[in-house]
Amino acid sequence: MGGEIEFKAYAPSQGQLLPSYTADALEPSDPAFFVDEVAEGLDLRAFERRYSALGERAYPPRMLLKLWLFGAVSGVYSGREIARRLHYDLRFRYLAGELRPDFRTINRFRMVHVEDFRAVLRQTVQIARQAGLAKLGRVAIDGTKIRANTSRHKAMSRGRMDEAEAQLDDEIGQILMQIEEQNAAEDEEHGDGDGGGGLPEELHSREARRERIRAARAQLEREKGEKLEDRHQKSFADLEANMMKTGEGSLAYCYNAQAAVSEDGIIVATELSTTPRDEASLEPVLDAIEANTGERPERVLADKGYLTEQTLEAMKTRKQKCLMAVGREGKPAKWPEGRLTRKMHRTLRLPWAQDLYRHRKTQGERPFAVIKGPMRFRRFMLRTKRKVRGEWDLAASAFNLAALWRVQPA
Repeated sequence: MGGEIEFKAYAPSQGQLLPSYTADALEPSDPAFFVDEVAEGLDLRAFERRYSALGERAYPPRMLLKLWLFGAVSGVYSGREIARRLHYDLRFRYLAGELRPDFRTINRFRMVHVEDFRAVLRQTVQIARQAGLAKLGRVAIDGTKIRANTSRHKAMSRGRMDEAEAQLDDEIGQILMQIEEQNAAEDEEHGDGDGGGGLPEELHSREARRERIRAARAQLEREKGEKLEDRHQKSFADLEANMMKTGEGSLAYCYNAQAAVSEDGIIVATELSTTPRDEASLEPVLDAIEANTGERPERVLADKGYLTEQTLEAMKTRKQKCLMAVGREGKPAKWPEGRLTRKMHRTLRLPWAQDLYRHRKTQGERPFAVIKGPMRFRRFMLRTKRKVRGEWDLAASAFNLAALWRVQPA
């Protein structure tokens, strides 16, 4: 049996002759090439108008957009993580062209251009249509709850707000009284002065906290109206996020992200709301579909969350054909109230309607499964509705690119 066992040579500190170009080290089928190719053809004049000719030369917006799009495709949504990957991930290095923007520059790009990502989504839809995809014969509209960048630990109920404000009023009053006594003592000792050296820091901090409480309470009053109760709460970190029930069944601060999906799985429009119910988003989504494609869907499929007499009346006014569930899946449907709702209930009993509506679940919910699963987009990084809407458009654009990349050989 004898003989010494030999292994392959192993010398980790030995130098290597790497390819001259980063692209040569990647697989030809890598999605980084597809993102690069598509991004090179995008119209980014809206991005470029936000830059000034003065000062130091800025990093190309096309390069930074490629990093964010490929980051979303790869499940990376942190500017710090993208900046780290520019040092060791050949795909990010290829897209950056060996430039090394720091994480502040990368994050600032996303913050500044949150409204411009809507145009990027529109262009991905147009590219898909040029490739024969994004067909609007049957469009499924659905929504999903995505967690906001805040938590219950940064929130306060309306009843607790009143107590905290009263306590702060008392503390501010005591501080002002002490200031008056101190000023009076100094005036008596040194004569009339100019009122001292400004307000103390402790007074500034208490006044700032009181203003934040008042702003949060005002936001609650606008949202809840007459239904406002002491138990209702609001987050100080993001006043526009609201408590919603997630897919896991827990309550968390979320935004309600909407998407309209074509027959072949392309997101043709998005919307975002701060309320857990979906019906208010239906018409804005339909308007976005027309804006992005120049066409109207032949028929819209939506679940019960969109069903009200008002939405059905709106669909009738728009002459938009639709199918909306009257009951929840797996639960017996009660005889509905409302003339149009009863008509929809009768329509859904017909075999052709049942066969058509059967596509809604796989067609409308599949993008959310991909975005939250392989793409790992489960929480917004930014705050306020305007910025979060930009994040959602960016994620939807990346989803479309990934979908186009998967079908490109065909």
